Amino acid sequence: MKKERNIYMTTQSDLSTSIKEEGEKNLTLYAHFPTLIGVATNPDHQALENKLTKKCLKLRKKIKSGGENWISNETYNTLGTYHLNEDPDFSNINDFVTNQVIHYCKAQSIDLNCLNINPTDAWLSIYKKNNYQDWHIHNPAMISASYYLRCNNSSAKIYFKNPVTDMILPAILSFNELNFGRVWFQPQPGMVLIFRSYLYHCVPQQKNNDIRICLSYNYGRKPEEGKKYI
Repeated sequence: MKKERNIYMTTQSDLSTSIKEEGEKNLTLYAHFPTLIGVATNPDHQALENKLTKKCLKLRKKIKSGGENWISNETYNTLGTYHLNEDPDFSNINDFVTNQVIHYCKAQSIDLNCLNINPTDAWLSIYKKNNYQDWHIHNPAMISASYYLRCNNSSAKIYFKNPVTDMILPAILSFNELNFGRVWFQPQPGMVLIFRSYLYHCVPQQKNNDIRICLSYNYGRKPEEGKKYI
């Protein structure tokens, strides 16, 4: 059964985030149910980028692309056709991503005993000019990660959508962290983004002539006795 938080039995100092409207002494806003996206940078990335970029381009020539039923099926990817977590050449990045996923879980008091630290899927995507990825989630994973092997400051961003479906949208006078409908990150080489797999995200068209290479990971839940999880 999901536990609920009773703010009436919680002291002010126990609440992680509270916001006072400027000039208002009576109303306090409490920020609950956060959508958390973890960001980290691999300190060893520079030594790996060129070698693994060449490896990815070689794989594109000999490994069939996955995602045949995707709308964005012209974007090369190896989902279901090549598993990066089984390739020793990617071991540094694989280990780095898994360690950051563990930190992401610890920060939220997620029981690591329920996390399968071996990715259920790990694949690469190569974006050429005009390639994109439509809105999607990573069902049925629990935690997902996107690692940027090759990109630059003009590479396509990644967008995340607010997981709350509003019934009647209010008119927003100015946007801030309390009312954003979506947010974006500009990929940087060696950067990993970690997020819950139910979070919708997309990549708009790659506009420059350089390639954008992203490594994606899905982490599932360990099966309990008598149950099956992916």
